[in-house]
Amino acid sequence: MKKLLYVGMCLWALLFLFSCDKEDVNGYTPLPKIHLGETFRYQCGEENYTRLEYDTLGQAAVLNFYKDEVTSLDCVDYDENSCTFSFHKGKTGLYRISWDYTSENLLRIYYGQNGMWYRMNTTGTHEYVLEANDGMAVKMVVYRASQDSIHCTVNRFCIEEYKEEE
Repeated sequence: MKKLLYVGMCLWALLFLFSCDKEDVNGYTPLPKIHLGETFRYQCGEENYTRLEYDTLGQAAVLNFYKDEVTSLDCVDYDENSCTFSFHKGKTGLYRISWDYTSENLLRIYYGQNGMWYRMNTTGTHEYVLEANDGMAVKMVVYRASQDSIHCTVNRFCIEEYKEEE
């Protein structure tokens, strides 16, 4: 009887572990890639949004870029599913992140590590010097609009090494 109870509890535990809704896990679809300087118009669906737990503004779509248009650095990787640029130099380095865009939507640039994200475009300038460790990431997001329509032109989004001036 103990064996039967043990097997039943194990089956129940496995059922519980695998009972997540697959749409919640695999339902995210990245936006189409955009070229710098070209106007991007897109009608988002639920599958294009991700929940930004760290921000009170909620759901956003992460803009999807061509890596070679944003950076030529070998120590920066691009994940096409999460649409994030990540640093892998092997040591801490300084990087200049610069941008210029026009948008009908609320657009923000973030850097983050270990699930914590911080906004770069808070001061009105169009660049940020980031002291990045391995694994840190950068992304540009568009917050969910009432019509679920994205309309923006990203003229510049650049990640380059920063050399302090003497």
